[in-house]
Amino acid sequence: MSNAPALITRAGRGKTAPITVTPAGLAAIEALAAAGNDQRSIAKALGMDRKTMTDMRRRVPEVDEAFERGLAALGDELTHLLLSQARNGNVVAAIYLTKARLGWREGDAPEARANITINLPDSQTPEAYLRAIRVAGEGGSCLSPLPVGGEALPG
Repeated sequence: MSNAPALITRAGRGKTAPITVTPAGLAAIEALAAAGNDQRSIAKALGMDRKTMTDMRRRVPEVDEAFERGLAALGDELTHLLLSQARNGNVVAAIYLTKARLGWREGDAPEARANITINLPDSQTPEAYLRAIRVAGEGGSCLSPLPVGGEALPG
């Protein structure tokens, strides 16, 4: 018999009995996540299925918090390693950190530009064009004939 504390307890016999994660199990979840283990490996170490672990994270806030604390510790450790590499002259590590941690981007973000469509009339004689403008002006449009080249247009 092992003297190690139980990581989980089952309320009954068999694999389908409801599971409770003990305080030692919560500490193990946090430590395993901080060591870089994924959820499947952590579930196996605790003696449960991955689906059960996923369900426990949804239903039991303490399990999810332990997992998230472990992930945060892993993230901090990796950030510190990258930062020390960047400070020792590793340009790739420096670029990655500026993008991932500081939100920097290469180049400027493209501006949002509105599309403007200009519809030009068909090829017309000057007289036909002026007649079309005059008709549009009579219909309440804001268009009015403009003088071309300083000449007054017939009214």
